[in-house]
Amino acid sequence: MKDKIKSLSYYNYIFRKLRRDSKKGGAPHKPILLLSIIQLFEDNLINSNKIYITPDLVGYFKSTWNMLVTTNHDLRFALPFYHMSSEPFWKLIPNPGCEKWIEAKSSMRSFNNINTAVAYALIDEELF
Repeated sequence: MKDKIKSLSYYNYIFRKLRRDSKKGGAPHKPILLLSIIQLFEDNLINSNKIYITPDLVGYFKSTWNMLVTTNHDLRFALPFYHMSSEPFWKLIPNPGCEKWIEAKSSMRSFNNINTAVAYALIDEELF
């Protein structure tokens, strides 16, 4: 069976259905991360379907968060970068020797741990 090519309408649907914690009106972390990544693409700071944890990405995430988030959610970059792996278009690629580490959800709550364990996130080629 041939792989179905994913369309813009598919990603529009997926983005509207992001799995988010519903407390406090819905966690803004994943949408803020996606907006930050889109801005990096627009500014030509990402040019492949590999999303690396870079100072630019973290800076855009914090800046976008500060502009848009009005709830009392905690600004934590590691949470959406890790938990986005529950979405069908996002796959975490571990650094060598860290494969089991990224499977332990509780160990991926801090920036240092995720930055050490994850080489990059791979998004669908069609989405790129």
